[in-house]
Amino acid sequence: MKAFLIKLLTLLGFVEAGNLIQEGQPAYNFNLLNEEGKPVQLSQYRGKWVVLYFYPKADTPGCTTQGKEYSRLYDKFLSNNAVVFGVSTDDVPTIKRFKEKYNFRHSLLSDPKGEVAKAYGVKLFFGMCSRDTVLINPEGKVEKIYRGVDPKGDPNQVLSYITSKAKNY
Repeated sequence: MKAFLIKLLTLLGFVEAGNLIQEGQPAYNFNLLNEEGKPVQLSQYRGKWVVLYFYPKADTPGCTTQGKEYSRLYDKFLSNNAVVFGVSTDDVPTIKRFKEKYNFRHSLLSDPKGEVAKAYGVKLFFGMCSRDTVLINPEGKVEKIYRGVDPKGDPNQVLSYITSKAKNY
């Protein structure tokens, strides 16, 4: 039923489907502003694991849960040579307030037109990202794509995968 509804909404123009990027392909080299309004480019993080978790809307229950969980596990990501970015279509002032309100330790990025989301195959519902996570390996390739993730379990799942693969890089 959910797949049918998404297809219907896509046909009606309420959902924008992103490209179907595949695991193993080179990652899209984005340039987005963080919560401080400073540019962040993927190329700055070559040699590290990069976690891009796309979330629908700042300061909503699921997005807050997911952000808190990534923040709680932040040191474990760092110790596995990984950086974490939360990405949404919210503007810079909104993501700044969201980060400050919950004291997130990781950075948030603003993708106001959803261009980066679409490049990674993330669907946009009424201008908001679907809850997907893209893991980029230290070589700059898309390692794993998690679609429709659980906000509470996603950070642990991604960390577990990185931990299991970290020794190979």
